[in-house]
Amino acid sequence: MSAPIFPKLIPTATDPLWFHVDKPCDDENELTELENEYKSWIESIAKKDEHIVPIGKTASEQCDEEDDEDEDEGEDDDDESDTNDDELASDMIYDRDSPDDVDMEGNGMALT
Repeated sequence: MSAPIFPKLIPTATDPLWFHVDKPCDDENELTELENEYKSWIESIAKKDEHIVPIGKTASEQCDEEDDEDEDEGEDDDDESDTNDDELASDMIYDRDSPDDVDMEGNGMALT
């Protein structure tokens, strides 16, 4: 008969199941690729279905609103119109009838 074969009972110096060494990689390059992928994913979400018209509006109304927004960006005279509105409001207060001119009897004629 042949001699029996006995297993080796001494483990190897580095067991591949216990000591798995990572392959060298460029972390900065991998991070840049992940950031670019994330950025393109976010942009695709933002651009998804932007051409769809909201419920209750027609395509021409949607285009008109976009044109109005473009026109509003070019106007910077809003401050002047606010001060003018204040002046007009104060003029209207002074133009009201004084209590002496009010008709107390309701005849439509003022007391003089």
